[in-house]
Amino acid sequence: MDPTRRLLLLMPLLLAARPALAAGDPRLELELDSSELVVGQTITARIRLIDGVMRGGRPELIVGEGLAARFTGQSQQHLMVNFQATRIVDYSFALTARSEGSWNVGPVELVIGDRTLRAEARTVKVSAPTAAPSGSSGVEAELSRTDPFLGEVLTYTFRFRTAERVLDIEWSPPDFDGFTIEKSAEAARKEYRLDQGDTSYQVQEIVLPLIAAAEGERTIPATLLTARLPARTQDRRSPFLGAVETRTLSSAPIPTRIRPLPGEGRPADFSGLVGRFELQATLKGPSGPLSTGSVPRVAQGESLTLELTLSGDGTLTGARLPPAPDTEAFRAYDDSPELSARLVDGRLHSVARFRRAIVPAREGLLELPPVVLSVFDPVAERYVQLQTEPLRIEVEPGSGGQVASFARPEEGSADAREEVAALGEDILPVPGKARIRDRSLRAALPWALLPPLLPALGLLALGAEGLLKRRQGDPRATLRASLRTLPPEAGPRLAALEQAFRESCALRLGRPAPGLDPQAVSALGPEALAVYEDLSRARYGGFQPGGDLEARVRAFVEAT
Repeated sequence: MDPTRRLLLLMPLLLAARPALAAGDPRLELELDSSELVVGQTITARIRLIDGVMRGGRPELIVGEGLAARFTGQSQQHLMVNFQATRIVDYSFALTARSEGSWNVGPVELVIGDRTLRAEARTVKVSAPTAAPSGSSGVEAELSRTDPFLGEVLTYTFRFRTAERVLDIEWSPPDFDGFTIEKSAEAARKEYRLDQGDTSYQVQEIVLPLIAAAEGERTIPATLLTARLPARTQDRRSPFLGAVETRTLSSAPIPTRIRPLPGEGRPADFSGLVGRFELQATLKGPSGPLSTGSVPRVAQGESLTLELTLSGDGTLTGARLPPAPDTEAFRAYDDSPELSARLVDGRLHSVARFRRAIVPAREGLLELPPVVLSVFDPVAERYVQLQTEPLRIEVEPGSGGQVASFARPEEGSADAREEVAALGEDILPVPGKARIRDRSLRAALPWALLPPLLPALGLLALGAEGLLKRRQGDPRATLRASLRTLPPEAGPRLAALEQAFRESCALRLGRPAPGLDPQAVSALGPEALAVYEDLSRARYGGFQPGGDLEARVRAFVEAT
């Protein structure tokens, strides 16, 4: 039997016989569905034991006086990745908010074998309950801020509560006039119970991240939800005992005002990022992170990595680092950033990780200047500068050997080089039947088949290139495609044209679209600024689909 096949057949037995190889170091985690509650709200808390076995019983969840915890059950799952098994056991608790204040959940400690595992405490903030809802079912929508700045990220929360059994619900987001949905983070969905008075409600909630994309007075329209519930009155003698009642519920409209970014105090190197951000830098060598408490030593020509982490509550799509300084002391090469974003407690948390390769070009003390990034803080309502600490590195001579020199000797000096001599004994007869050149058909066959294969290889290369381009997605092609599917109605059509124009400007300027304003667009020329201003005026009336303004936008996008 083939050895590889034999190994695959014996692998399950090997894993079963060696459980020690299938488990990593045990860990303990404490997870909460949310850290911000209202009085009467119930969520799920989980104590998660990873790669550990608890002998009998279950862990205890200690909570503050304003909270109540009730054990609801446990579950487990097994994962296998690269022949490494992971066992996860979840102990679930119903966590109910009883009174206002900040309360701790945990800490949790478990003794597993000869080790004590610990999960640190989490803080939960409990606020006063909202007004008691009227009726058995209802919906509401809210915006985290109704007067945002251009480019600021907000959250739109839609909430459905009911005291009855629901068979099915259906809803779709409204037309967010003046806003775009931040697509780097998925919408957050959660369900919980809310006790108010003698009534217990089941609540379903969805949170969407939005970007303020157009200045002026805007209104988010009412959001409709259709719910199917069992009919309230059913005659037992009727054959239609499964009758269903359909209800349509509507939230109230939300008026908003999107403010422009202030021109006063705007730095010339403004990045276009809007939010509260932090910037951190780490320098790594071939063997790992370098100490920042002392001056690290590296060899000349050895590559270092400057890792910069930018995190905050704003969108980082299209974010870029300032270019490295032009210096002879080192060379710098930037890699593509890694972006991630998610919603945490109703707020966007986005992270961008940049890697910049640093190659010292000369010996001595190398000083890496700080990285400075200008952003706009919408809470403080001012521009701020994020700056890393300057780094110092001692560059030592490289460890490579000396390169041989083949320069001509100086005039007057003795040249000890000898002419190459052909010695008869260096030439040996060809052994056996071997030939210096194989002229057989077998040797010539690959060269004979190569010309017919060249066109096929070229077609394959073109197909692979086209497939790669389709996967990567050309933003310019996407913009042109959006102009072919414009909505027929005047309002949505104007919003789509304005979005396409802003994205086109962002591609030309190399900066995020949400942070664009008249001053930034003016860098593209008076024609672009005129289109920007006409689009702003058209929001208040006078826009005609297919008119001159639409033609100018189409021409601008096509020329990008």
